[in-house]
This record gives sequence, C-alpha cells and structure tokens, in this order.
Amino acid sequence: MNLARFLTLSGILAALASSGCSSPTTSNSGAVAPPPPGTVDVTIQDFSFRPSNITIHAGTSVRWVNTGPSAHTTMSDAGTWASGTLVAPNGSNGYGGGDSPGGTFTFKFTQPGTYGYHCAIHPPSAYPRFVGTITVTP
Repeated sequence: MNLARFLTLSGILAALASSGCSSPTTSNSGAVAPPPPGTVDVTIQDFSFRPSNITIHAGTSVRWVNTGPSAHTTMSDAGTWASGTLVAPNGSNGYGGGDSPGGTFTFKFTQPGTYGYHCAIHPPSAYPRFVGTITVTP
C-alpha cells in the first residue's frame, strides 16, 4: 500500500473513532458478532431486556443476546414466537462474563403492531419488570 493511501485510510479511521461510532459490545470475553443489516439487538441480563421497549419498521429483525449469568427465553405474550432456552455465556462468572457468547434468538417482524414479550423461565408473575415491548411500524 502506498503512503498516500495509508494516510487517507488512517485519517478516515481516526475520524470514525472520534465521531462516537462504535461496534456493539457485550460483557463476554467471547465476541458476539454485530447484528446483520436490518437487525436490532436486545441484551438479556440481570432479569431485564435492554432496551426493554423498541420501535422498528416492518421487515426488521430483532436479535436477543443472553449476556447474563442465567439461562433465559424470549417469548411473545401472544404466542407469535418462542425462543427456547438461551444459555448463559460459557464459563459465566456469575456476572455475565464468559469464554463464549450466550445464546441468541432472532425473529423478523413483518406485520405492524405492538408485541409484548417476557422470559418464560422467569415469568412476569414473579419478575414483573422482566418484560419488553416491540412496536412495529409500517
């Protein structure tokens, strides 16, 4: 690579770094790949979904990533989807860190509407704040 090209690329990278752009991160020492285009991440940790309420356009996918020390699920209140068990990160230290990422589940929302969801392992009757809402706009 010639020097001019190297300096141009270095300048672009420096500008991006200073602009506040960053890749998604998790508390795992194993890397969770950034979500693919058209996908929004929701993190599951400490008996909460983060963010717990999101608004997306129809055609967008949501990927839930378990970064906490316990197994969890994501289940639609209306039965639209059910993730099955999303395991905790491998080697979890009790605070979400681990040798490999935790379980993930992705669902594509094609119809506008409001979708409430919860963890089936830790239901709202016992964990009333462990719920989320996805609002899908046209």
